Amino acid sequence: MRVCKRFTIETTSDPADPLCQCGKKKSRHEPQYLQNNDPSKPWSVKTHTGKSPTNAYGEIEFVGAAGWGQGQQKLRKYVRVDYETDPKTLMDLIQKQWNLGQPKLLISVTGGADNFPLKSNLKDVFRKGLIEAARSTDAWIITGGSNCGVMKYVGEAVRDYAIAEGGSATTSIVAIGIATWGILDQQEALIRSKSELPSGPVSYRMDQQEWTGKVRLDPNHTHFILVEDGTTGEFGKEIKLRSDLEKQISEQKVTQESGERLNIPTVCVVVGGGPNTIQTVYRAVKNGTPCLIIDQSGRAANILAYAFNNHGTYSESVRGEIKKRLLGVKFSDLDKHQHWIEECIRQPDLINVCKLDSGRGVSTDIDRAILHALLKAKKGNCIDQLRLAMVWNRVDVAKSEIFKDDNDWKMGELNESVRYAIEHDLPSFLELFIENGVSMKDYLTEEELTILYGKIKQTSLLYCILKKINEKKDTENDVTLWMIGQIIQQLTMDTYEPLYLSDEKQINQGGLPKSDNSDHCGCLKKQQNVAHVPAMKSQAAQFHPIRELFLYAILLNRKDMARKLWERIDEPIAAALTASKMLKAMACKECDQDQKKSMMEHADIYEELAIGVLKVCYGPGEDRTNNMMRREMPNWGRVTCLTMAVQAQNRKFIAQSAVQNLLTEIWMGKISNENNYWKLWLYMFFPWMVALHVSFKEDEHCEKYQGNAVTVNEPDDSEGIGDDQEMVVKVDNGVAPPPTKADCEQTHVSRETLSKDHGDVESHNSGQHLSVRKRLRLFYNAPIIKFQLNVLAYLAFLFLFSFIILTEFSEEQVRWKEWFLIAWVGTLYLEEFRQIAHGESSCLKDRLYHWIKDCWNMIDLATLLLFLMGVILRFIPGMIGPARIVLALDLIGFHMRLLQSFFVSERLGPKLIMIARMMKDLLFFVCILAVFLISYGIASQAIMFPNVTDPLTIFRGVFYKAYFQMYGELFLEDIQPEECTLDDPCPEYSWMGIILLSIYMMLSNVLLLNLLIAMFSYTFSNVQENTDEHWKFQRYEVLKEYINRPAIPPPLILISLIEYFVRFCICGCSCRSSCTPSELKIILGEEKVKELVLWEKNKADDFIAKENSKQNVEDRVQKNFVMMEKLLGNSLTDSDRLSKIEHQMVRTNYAMEGIRESLITTERSSERLSKMEHQLERMNALITNKLCPEEEP
Repeated sequence: MRVCKRFTIETTSDPADPLCQCGKKKSRHEPQYLQNNDPSKPWSVKTHTGKSPTNAYGEIEFVGAAGWGQGQQKLRKYVRVDYETDPKTLMDLIQKQWNLGQPKLLISVTGGADNFPLKSNLKDVFRKGLIEAARSTDAWIITGGSNCGVMKYVGEAVRDYAIAEGGSATTSIVAIGIATWGILDQQEALIRSKSELPSGPVSYRMDQQEWTGKVRLDPNHTHFILVEDGTTGEFGKEIKLRSDLEKQISEQKVTQESGERLNIPTVCVVVGGGPNTIQTVYRAVKNGTPCLIIDQSGRAANILAYAFNNHGTYSESVRGEIKKRLLGVKFSDLDKHQHWIEECIRQPDLINVCKLDSGRGVSTDIDRAILHALLKAKKGNCIDQLRLAMVWNRVDVAKSEIFKDDNDWKMGELNESVRYAIEHDLPSFLELFIENGVSMKDYLTEEELTILYGKIKQTSLLYCILKKINEKKDTENDVTLWMIGQIIQQLTMDTYEPLYLSDEKQINQGGLPKSDNSDHCGCLKKQQNVAHVPAMKSQAAQFHPIRELFLYAILLNRKDMARKLWERIDEPIAAALTASKMLKAMACKECDQDQKKSMMEHADIYEELAIGVLKVCYGPGEDRTNNMMRREMPNWGRVTCLTMAVQAQNRKFIAQSAVQNLLTEIWMGKISNENNYWKLWLYMFFPWMVALHVSFKEDEHCEKYQGNAVTVNEPDDSEGIGDDQEMVVKVDNGVAPPPTKADCEQTHVSRETLSKDHGDVESHNSGQHLSVRKRLRLFYNAPIIKFQLNVLAYLAFLFLFSFIILTEFSEEQVRWKEWFLIAWVGTLYLEEFRQIAHGESSCLKDRLYHWIKDCWNMIDLATLLLFLMGVILRFIPGMIGPARIVLALDLIGFHMRLLQSFFVSERLGPKLIMIARMMKDLLFFVCILAVFLISYGIASQAIMFPNVTDPLTIFRGVFYKAYFQMYGELFLEDIQPEECTLDDPCPEYSWMGIILLSIYMMLSNVLLLNLLIAMFSYTFSNVQENTDEHWKFQRYEVLKEYINRPAIPPPLILISLIEYFVRFCICGCSCRSSCTPSELKIILGEEKVKELVLWEKNKADDFIAKENSKQNVEDRVQKNFVMMEKLLGNSLTDSDRLSKIEHQMVRTNYAMEGIRESLITTERSSERLSKMEHQLERMNALITNKLCPEEEP
């Protein structure tokens, strides 16, 4: 700060307490500064003042301000500084001590400190526009900081915005007031004594009514810099320091990123004002700061606007008019102010005039005018203009000001802007770039994508996962696409093959040798034969920029960007399902609960999008939709939409009619749906009836004209079908003539080809003639027939097991039936091993893990181990009793295993899901019950039967009796026996046992059991709504299991298992010819894929268009609602509006009632009314003649 050190008396002051030329009275000077060796020398700031450590700093509490005492008024920071303080020192204070960081825009508001001359509606326009500009650009606002004039209205605007946003720190706007210390009121309240530590805030009262001739600080500014030059009562002493500080801020880079070349933009907004305002604008223009002049806001602003509007025809008449308008300026300073104005208008690119127009009833967009002024200052440099718009995140400004028809962007000129938009999550700008011709294929190379992944924030989940991968490899924090591919594979499934892992170049970047064909689990890469035609070749994955950016946005959980990219993707259903799976997997890894919730909500959004596109596709194209669901997609990890939906637990998607009809078709195999269900059960036992009475889908093709011609092209029979040859099914969607009987009897496929396994389990109509042998193979290979055979075989197994354990299980000898049962269970062991070896995962460890996750497999494991234990005990002499017990318990598990077959039933399947949910409730209930049971059992045993040492007696008294007493077995004969002996003594304090029993019965029978019933009811009601979805989802698992199973059920399954075992040994662990059945995964030809992808994209565009139209309607409704609120008045609360509407409704009812009564009496007074009408007509004619007399000819 600065103090006067040479008291120089003012001659016209009061002799009692003379006034110094600095403006302070003598009594306010320090004693050591009262002596002046040369009192005749004119007082000067440089010679009569000196610097001193500041004594006014810390926090201010504005007592009596709006919101004070209600928690709305926060403490404000302030500091008193010297007018020659280095701006860099102030920047350090602002950024390091006040922790304000760095703005993206600086708005300097200057103007009059007198009453604001604008109308109230224009004041609101200015305030809202200013706040919108600051809010949308993360700006700082700098004003004079006083509670008057334009500064007051800026402060009120900041206050209103803070209240509307809840006053959170993340949404508050920074408003810095830079005022002159010498003109402030209550200076003593801001000064701290030397002994006082700045631990608490100072009190600054706003409720004092006494006027002191000085100005007060505005309580709604967030920070204050109070500038002093040693004088008192003189305005404008802060102008130079404020200008220097603004220049210092404008020289800072807009971001802290390396390579940033753009400085913080600064704009000066002029509202009214006096001579000092003209000086402020002059300094701003000299510093290269664009100025926005609010015309018709009064005084200085009007003068500057007039001068700028006439700068093209600047003449002596204009100069004279400006001098006339410079009221309040000293005559000696008139030329100086005239010069400042002329210097300002010589920089037309830095001067902008904005006129608030209230005549049309609409407001001028102040925020757009502010941003336009900044862009105009950078005229000719479109890249810097675009960077400014991106920093502010104002795509509307970029569209209207930058991307015009006359702009011709060179190739690669926008690449840096595209990178900035992707890094900073600006999806609207990315969409704008794509719409304006930026080629993402040219921009997004593998190197560029690697750079983008390398710049992710350290707070993101992806960064943490990458860090763990680097720690395991003991490498630096380098990011490669091979590492991203690993993460994508972890978040989806181990059978998912990301492009980054399949590309040899990326694999080499990840450190794997070229010749290494192993995956991250250490197993060989699988070679799947999954085509619906045996020798179809799979397509190679390609690098699609939109898809790669979509995965980038999903990994960073960027909702808006991911959604806009999804709308441009060629395979939207696959993209949506993959995103849903990845987001759910990321949510499981996320520790932050808010982020976890956000990811789960994001995943649900993509499930709904996939469902929406699926519904649009399924209506007009059922066959195409089925192919789309089962098609192997090289661009999405070589998985299918159906598999991805199951892995993502998208139950709603699986429950859709399109998916369920596809599953039903797969479940029936080649068998037609027209067959009677019970006949299929019967024909299983009479194979010769199959060829005569069972209809297949090929029979439907011959009997009914389908409208599609089907041809199958294949090599000659003599050449055979090699592994590298193709067999393509071509379907002509045009109108073809109906097939004749001769066409149906002919076949284009050799007998050897028809005997292939993949042809036996297909469900689509191939248009082939089926021989008797082929019909039998197709019949017994259909999943529904496999299921029926396995159910019958399992019932026979249960009957045999039950018969043996009931009648023929003795120690005398092992009968042949027991040996047969043991062999049967042995085939069940082999079947479980086949399921593990036949799993979808790419390595044995993952296959075993997925097998264990299935609860039914756990039941199988438990039952088989118990059976093995029982058999071992069976052959140990003297252990026949324990063996019988073990096998009897094991039989219960085998019976429970039969429940899985109920999942096929639409009525029984949902009930099993309810039972499973209720079992969880029962487990929690048992935990609660155990507390009551154990406490009561121990207390009753200790009171009635103390000092018992027998463990069995203690167990019986604590657990046995307490448990069965809950069901009504009270054991009263033990509590109050009729006779007592030495061996069976009477219980002590039996009356106490009765009391405890009554309390225990009340709690257990009345309270806890009813609680359990309530829990079951609650679970039932909740699950009932979604049971259908859960059942349909479980149905897929059952269907998949029986597609994989051999056609022969146990125990004859041993034949098929030997065949699978031979294949497994020959080909190794990766040879699983049916790991993903052809029914669930097909490979189409290249032309067919292109046609299907184009069709899916068109349907997705239709869905997106409908969704956007709905959103537009909702937006319009919202806008209308806002307009209605404005018409009703923003000051009204909801209750006030309702009261007003109710009052109007009452008045309307009264008016309607009056009209009704008038209509009733109309008939009675018709004659009276006609006379009155006649009289009115006569009066009207007379009045007309009087007012408009006819002109004489």
